[in-house]
Amino acid sequence: MSSLILIIDDEKLLCKQLEKALFQEGHAVISAFTGKDGIDLAKKENPEVVLLDLKLPDIDGLDVLSSVLNLEPVPNTIMMTAHGNIEVAVSAIKLGAYDFIEKPFPIDKLKVMVRNASRALELKTNLNAATMREKSKYDLNSFIGESIAVKEILSLLSKLGETDPRMILLTGESGTGKGLAARILHFNGVRANKPILELNCAAIPETLLESELFGYEAGAFTDAKKMKKGIFELSDGGTILLDEIADMSLAIQAKLVKVIEERIFRRLGGTRDISVDVRVIAATNRLLKEMVAQKLFREDLYHRLNVIGIEIPPLRTRRDDIPRLTDYFVNYFNNELHRNISIIPDEVRRVFLNYSWPGNVRELRSTIERAVLLSEGERLNPNYIKLEDQIVEKVTLDQDGEKIVLEMSLSDMTLSKVEEKLIIGALNLNDWNQTKTAEKLGVTREVLRYRMKKMGLLN
Repeated sequence: MSSLILIIDDEKLLCKQLEKALFQEGHAVISAFTGKDGIDLAKKENPEVVLLDLKLPDIDGLDVLSSVLNLEPVPNTIMMTAHGNIEVAVSAIKLGAYDFIEKPFPIDKLKVMVRNASRALELKTNLNAATMREKSKYDLNSFIGESIAVKEILSLLSKLGETDPRMILLTGESGTGKGLAARILHFNGVRANKPILELNCAAIPETLLESELFGYEAGAFTDAKKMKKGIFELSDGGTILLDEIADMSLAIQAKLVKVIEERIFRRLGGTRDISVDVRVIAATNRLLKEMVAQKLFREDLYHRLNVIGIEIPPLRTRRDDIPRLTDYFVNYFNNELHRNISIIPDEVRRVFLNYSWPGNVRELRSTIERAVLLSEGERLNPNYIKLEDQIVEKVTLDQDGEKIVLEMSLSDMTLSKVEEKLIIGALNLNDWNQTKTAEKLGVTREVLRYRMKKMGLLN
């Protein structure tokens, strides 16, 4: 990688030697012989690498380093020190210098250092660019919807982004968007420039889960050839998403309690405590409170996780969002699959509105992806809309508008589901006006609200 290199050293002969050697490596090189001139040149030219002498005629090298570290973007600085100044050089590293080299030094050794500094800066730049792309991908607008439930969730996520909550519990059915909510929390908060790592607790065998969480030392078990860091250590300063945490065994839950409380742990086979600063976001589609009552989940862990609880509602309870989600996914897959779908037939929209979406937003997404991929021309072909078991509930008024008619699959016709579909359908027909819906159903508004509360529809 070719870089612009700034040399700040009062030894003019050394500067000329370094200029010639680094120019032959393909770098552009400029020099300054005083600390002040070096700072001014750094501000003007924005070098990628700075070679800085610790002893300068006008300013201490550490003061120059402090000024260089305030530049944007920050260059990688290699300190050049005379013999006996190792302690000062170590102080420079602690301040933020990339490396140091003792004078006199072989030119080839410095070339390697400069090459490494350039590559490290390139990696850092690429990482920053990737982080910025992720930030734009997971802004608050990425949670699609205009329903009251979505607005409340977005308001809460926005408030949490202004603070730094250490523990958050996300609950909701599979496919509702818990992972998306976790990433929105991370990339719109104070930890956005640090890593977010995800671990699916259900996908990893119990024998491996502990080592994935906490890491292990070399020799901790038969196959442990060398030390490995766990997810807690790798995400230091950032966020951990523990997905499907309800599937974690009670034994590992017991170890997790202390780690979450104190942010201190030991690698498997280790003897040293490791302290980390991480935000833990736990997600589950199970009812943890019921699992606690059944002794399937530790109560102390549940209370530590549930400091801030956010429930992501199922798609069937926020049907107002389906048209907008449909448009969004069609446009998204137009770009991804090089299609030009611009017409979504009314019959498709009606089917989408009346379907129960057991797989929630994830099912809607995959349904649209398939249809966009297979459709030809500008029209989304209804023949390619394949829904699970083709169970489509339909709630309509009769011709006189006096009766509510419910059509649904016999295989899905349990008493609780019939009641739920009927109430949701009646609410949709009456624009979610509770008084009108209660009249149509022949019950009081209080009875309707009681039923809605049991079904989680009052949000």
